[in-house]
Amino acid sequence: MLLVVLAHAGVGFLPGGFVGVDVFFVLSGFLITGLLLAEARANGSVSLIDFYVRRAGRILPAAALTLLATDIAAFFLLNFLRARDVVQDSLYTAAFAANFRFAARGMDYFAQAEPPSPLLHYWSLAVEEQFYLVWPALLSIVIFGLALTRRRRRAERRQLRRLLLVVALLSAISLGWSVHLTATLPAAAYFSPLTRAWELGLGAALAVSVSTLVRVPPEGRLVMGWTGLLAIAVAAVLFSERTPFPGFAALLPTVGTALAIAAGIGDRHSRLAVARLLALRPLCIVGDRSYAFYLWHWPVLILADQYVGYELSVTLKLALLGGAFLLSCVSYALVENPIRRQTRSRRAAGLVLGVSTAAVLGTALLSLSAIAREQEHFNAPAASASLVASPPALVSYRTQAGSMQALPDVVAAVEAARRGDPIPSGLDPPIGKLRSILPEYVLPDGCISRGESSKSTSKVCRVGETTSRKMIVLVGDSHAMMWLPAVLEMAWRDGWVVVPLLRTGCMPNRWITNEGPASCRAWYRWAIREVRLLHPRITLVGGSIGERPSTAVRAAADGTLAMATALKPYGAVVVIGDPEGLSEDPTDCVLSSHASMATCTTRWPPATLRSYDRVAVSTRHRGIGFIATRGFFCFQRQCPAVIGHTVAYWDNSHITAAYAVQIADAFRTAFLRAAARAVH
Repeated sequence: MLLVVLAHAGVGFLPGGFVGVDVFFVLSGFLITGLLLAEARANGSVSLIDFYVRRAGRILPAAALTLLATDIAAFFLLNFLRARDVVQDSLYTAAFAANFRFAARGMDYFAQAEPPSPLLHYWSLAVEEQFYLVWPALLSIVIFGLALTRRRRRAERRQLRRLLLVVALLSAISLGWSVHLTATLPAAAYFSPLTRAWELGLGAALAVSVSTLVRVPPEGRLVMGWTGLLAIAVAAVLFSERTPFPGFAALLPTVGTALAIAAGIGDRHSRLAVARLLALRPLCIVGDRSYAFYLWHWPVLILADQYVGYELSVTLKLALLGGAFLLSCVSYALVENPIRRQTRSRRAAGLVLGVSTAAVLGTALLSLSAIAREQEHFNAPAASASLVASPPALVSYRTQAGSMQALPDVVAAVEAARRGDPIPSGLDPPIGKLRSILPEYVLPDGCISRGESSKSTSKVCRVGETTSRKMIVLVGDSHAMMWLPAVLEMAWRDGWVVVPLLRTGCMPNRWITNEGPASCRAWYRWAIREVRLLHPRITLVGGSIGERPSTAVRAAADGTLAMATALKPYGAVVVIGDPEGLSEDPTDCVLSSHASMATCTTRWPPATLRSYDRVAVSTRHRGIGFIATRGFFCFQRQCPAVIGHTVAYWDNSHITAAYAVQIADAFRTAFLRAAARAVH
């Protein structure tokens, strides 16, 4: 687990330290299967109840204690929405279903902007326990009646060969599924028990093969041990978050672990054997407490980051790891070890399970109740709050930098930020529901291509005035989709039918480069073909470009222009300007104890305006319309999170549906001007 915790602390030379979890899976499969086989040899069968009694005593006390401490710490250290998320995560974690929750969140493009959960690391524990819901029973069936006697030793070898065949077959199927799912749905693959079962199966196969591996000479085990350790180290150093994982890549650390384990089997070892290194006292001390250390380290790191509001330095994170290790030593000595030793009977295990469950559920329910009251109080409407539509067009303002256009509400919000005014009450949408969209603006199922899917197409849907002959096609990623409420308001008013061709997570820089999945480039070609077949009167192109100058931002601007240029032969094209966003998550900012209009307004340096400006100039030269949206959100390079009583953004860059509706008239005016300039 040292690889995992050091990688989580941001140690630069271990970007692939996450493979420590895979090392753990192989080791767990080896140790648990070895214990099950030993019981089968001694008793002729495996007692499933006794197995789960031992598991409960081993894992529940430390896991429940960490859950309780994390829930309580989140309640006092984080804002009520982040605390609510943590408490809800703890309920899934307590049911050993954390991996399913985090897989669903990982496949939700819009949830990926959320900060990581302090309980995210429990996914591996959930996968392990899901495996052990099935494996002991399967092993019992395959080796039923195994007893180690001289007369039946030949029968035992047959049963073990049969068990090894079953393990190999199921592991091969799991590995194949892992490779497939990693290529098609990587978030689901990472957390799935079906894509990880083969890793535990590899450890199980080692346990079944001990009688063969013990005959390997010391020299061979010496080579195997260091080769295995080297394979793990190479994976930890060379892998990164860009490595498709688990899939084929997981073979390197897992096979390396298997070699290292096999090298440690037997009594005779060379003086240079890996087993002697791993048997050093300091490593044994850490190893004994590794489970508790793994449980504590992640909440300590994540809660600290979220409390201060920014990512801490590696030095501070290493210091926090030291504190987490001290916590693990205390919990190991006072909770984990004593309870494990006392949990020998089924009654004791039932007591541990009952107390752990009651403590976690009780704390969660009390926390959620208190959080609901706090949220209700915060969202109470102010008597003076009145939500009105913005003026129908941008207004020009003279500044020292020259004439600038912005909505009056935006200028007022920037002036409030300069004065340091408090955040107004009675916000819309209510905090905690920033992503909410009224049903009339929600597209039917299947009308959006999801970036997490390998499928590169979607249904071609018609919304707005569906019987109209005037057609607008809206093309792009989630930054095009966020304008849909404004586009639909315009469509209903002016009689347009709208056809959305959208793919979340498929930013413009991925349309024309090899960055990202190939399905994104396939979607880009499909969208162009669909526009050619539809031949709309106007095509609206939108996409995420970004602010800070970088190769990706330049490529995103190029991708936007490439899409617009490619669509120009099939009708007039208008590009929706991608305005600057926020430097801080609006939820965290608004709920901060020191929140004000000033702290929740981002001031961008001049260099961040270049890509937006380049797209605006390039479209004009190419006969493509351009909707200047910057003034809808920003004035003099300052962009407030709250404009009037409306929260303008639901994350750093996506606008809320409420604000899109509020500025629909201004969007329509800008659209009509841009469409008039577009040359077909």
